[in-house]
Amino acid sequence: MSSKKSLLAGAFLAAGTLLLSACGGSDGGSAASSGSSAGDSGSGELTQITLATNPSAQSAPLFLGIQDGIYAKHGLEVEVVPQTDVAAIISGVASGQYDFGFATVVHVINANLNDIPIRAVGTVEGQQKPAEDPEEGNALVAGPDSGITSAADLGGKTLGVIGLSSLNTLAAWDMAANAGVDPTSINLIQLPFGQMPAALAAGDIDAAVVQAPFIAEAVTSGATIIGKPNVETFPDMAVGLYTTSQSYIDGNEAIVKAFAEATVEAQEYATANVDKAKATLVENLGITEEAAQAAKWNTGSNPYVNVEGFATAQELLMKYAGQTDELDVNELVWPGALEGGDQ
Repeated sequence: MSSKKSLLAGAFLAAGTLLLSACGGSDGGSAASSGSSAGDSGSGELTQITLATNPSAQSAPLFLGIQDGIYAKHGLEVEVVPQTDVAAIISGVASGQYDFGFATVVHVINANLNDIPIRAVGTVEGQQKPAEDPEEGNALVAGPDSGITSAADLGGKTLGVIGLSSLNTLAAWDMAANAGVDPTSINLIQLPFGQMPAALAAGDIDAAVVQAPFIAEAVTSGATIIGKPNVETFPDMAVGLYTTSQSYIDGNEAIVKAFAEATVEAQEYATANVDKAKATLVENLGITEEAAQAAKWNTGSNPYVNVEGFATAQELLMKYAGQTDELDVNELVWPGALEGGDQ
């Protein structure tokens, strides 16, 4: 295995160790004290749930749904816990520290490879769709003096990524490989999305996979969009997910059902009220009104989970990261989260 693949596999194993250790002891999630059924909003009694998520522009439907009472209508009071470390989110969900948590298809696969039964119960911003707006979703951008004009130029260059084992990294590797580049020749630099525009402008990195709302900032600073990794690699697939544990589903399926239904409704509502959804980012992300209005997410897409994203991610993990065990991807999704599923 190459050094790059060994690094990624090591990151997966480290996350798996964290997940396994987190399962040792827990008092259970916040909903456990509220019973296994979602509260009756008509009676004013709501079930409190915790949701750990990595806040970005794609969280706008969630924020709007909470603000305008969609989750309350479904009997839920949602406490959002900001958390940038997705491995910590997964471990928190597994241990019962959080009732629900953000993850990508890659994180869910990795958890289950380590015998942590995490399940997808909703999407963050729906299924990936071809984006006519180049700043919608995430983007592969090249620094102003990098000499990079396409993924074919990434060989030997430094690439900023949110995580060495992230979905974005796999998608960028696949784009490069399809353009004839050996992915192991790309030097990965792990950075938060918010630091990527400045690193690109300063020449500290040659390229980056950036998430909105920071794409606009990178472009303003001279970067150029050269590809859309997630859209190109995962077309019409759900890759950004809300998850919970199988044990939580077993004990609280009515709450899971309410959360899933509210999440679908919130995404549809945000698509119909884009400006209102953008406004929620000012307080929740701590950005300016101007930055919030420039923010983009995957609006107008199918809000349900599908298994195709898991299948594609597993293929990439086996191709680039040395995964050898093959999971049944159908087992990674709570059936009620599928379009037409038993809800």
